[in-house]
Amino acid sequence: GKLSQVDGSKRSSHSNAYMYGFWFEKRIVLFDTLLNLSHDKILAILAHELGHWKHGHTLQMMLQGFAHQFVIFYIYSAVAWNEGLFRSFGFNDKSVLIGLTLFSLIFSPVNEVISLLQTLLSRVYEFQADRFSASLGYGDSLKGGLKEISEQNLSCFNPDPWYAWYHYSHPPLVERLRGIEKYQATTTTSCSSEGDDQPGRTEAATEAEKEPLLAAATGGKDKEL
Repeated sequence: GKLSQVDGSKRSSHSNAYMYGFWFEKRIVLFDTLLNLSHDKILAILAHELGHWKHGHTLQMMLQGFAHQFVIFYIYSAVAWNEGLFRSFGFNDKSVLIGLTLFSLIFSPVNEVISLLQTLLSRVYEFQADRFSASLGYGDSLKGGLKEISEQNLSCFNPDPWYAWYHYSHPPLVERLRGIEKYQATTTTSCSSEGDDQPGRTEAATEAEKEPLLAAATGGKDKEL
């Protein structure tokens, strides 16, 4: 896998980071606008993206996309040349244009349900990645980094819950902070030297463990992880 840097500041002040690819072509991309954050906050965000990597979210979302396309083609095959359906809408002759129109009318509510499920699942993935970052000892740094990014991007910190539930692919900032704090509260804060590599600890990451992430996050473009 690789860690790359995007010169996002040439287009806007928007800050972001994302992970894509799978198997041997995984890559994490950081906007250069994130580099004004402190080192620990950069590492916390990088750890969050590694959480997506760890949990295989990219592959899962690709499979979801395949399933979505299957549903689309299955419903289309069922309605495109269905004579009874055409007659029920007052059409005696079948045509591709009318079939597509009827399909769009029938599939629209189905697609709304599928899109909502994908949105809900996307928020679950974000919470999982946040917990992974916190498990590496970056919980407090991640909270600080998310606050700064939200402020830079002029995001709504605490939108209407129902609106966010239906439209937001990422949890609102307040919910993410609560999720991190809940994880920290339920995780053992002390661990033995033998258990330092386990995800059960919170803020116990050592400087030696942080250095590889720091070097990758700040050492230049397109670095190998």
